[in-house]
Amino acid sequence: MSMSVQASQMKNMIRVNIQPAMNGYPDVAASRAQVDAMVNMQAPMPQDVQVESIQLAGISAERLSMPASRQNAAILYLHGGGWYSGNATALRPVTWRLAKHSGIAVYAINYRLAPEHPYPAGLDDCVQAYMALLEQDIPATSIVVAGDSSGGDLTFALALRLKAANKPLPAVLVGISPNTDLTLSGTSFTTNVDSDVMLTQDYLRALVDMYAPQTDRTNPFLSPLYGDVAGLPPTYFLVSADELLLDDSTRLAEKMQKAGISVTLDIWPELWHDWTTMSDQVPEGVQAIEKIAVFIATHITK
Repeated sequence: MSMSVQASQMKNMIRVNIQPAMNGYPDVAASRAQVDAMVNMQAPMPQDVQVESIQLAGISAERLSMPASRQNAAILYLHGGGWYSGNATALRPVTWRLAKHSGIAVYAINYRLAPEHPYPAGLDDCVQAYMALLEQDIPATSIVVAGDSSGGDLTFALALRLKAANKPLPAVLVGISPNTDLTLSGTSFTTNVDSDVMLTQDYLRALVDMYAPQTDRTNPFLSPLYGDVAGLPPTYFLVSADELLLDDSTRLAEKMQKAGISVTLDIWPELWHDWTTMSDQVPEGVQAIEKIAVFIATHITK
């Protein structure tokens, strides 16, 4: 499958205009302001998408749903942004499409961010939000936890935290270009230096230092790759073959498969890290979200 014209143009734009800024410790305030500016440039959502501002265990969130969305199911969505940036609204190009194509309401939360709130603050918020869904009588067997990039790290860390605490696990996990190894030891971290048009090694090192200063990076709640994955739910990995974090998906997927877990590892050629966030601009984002929605539907049955 050849890359679309839109994706080819976006890929060149990212390499020229975005990657140079991802070369070391980020300007936190500027990055957050840029995210807010991008929110204002989002394409309008369909009129039948309902967006509500809510609270989950005191954590601000958005609930995105369709008129026919199931009332007894939920997708808890954990946004990316390097653990220091991003918010629920910024991920609407992903979340409204997930809600539309899955028929399940999406709860996108605003967890606390580094460097003001380093690990484990953001993860604690994710756990509390998940428990709040259970308290709303949404059964764990009808809950999906999904996240992109650093939100993918939080997705798997949340599952491991729940397992360690003997809490009910969600029915499905979805990791979109997820971080899973904060030691940055994957082979692709070196071999994909030239093919990754967005991320750089120095930038990823800086993000880890910001999120988890002076912490053992092999802690499974930081790096799920090092956790005991036995018993985790069916999982969908979406990742680009060209990104530095490719092995964060392939190695965790292999470990889960060896533990007997149903895993779909969906590797797309030529694209960039976390491309679904640009679904307003590139058809490959829409296509990927539709595939994820099908996976969810096969595991969250009425």
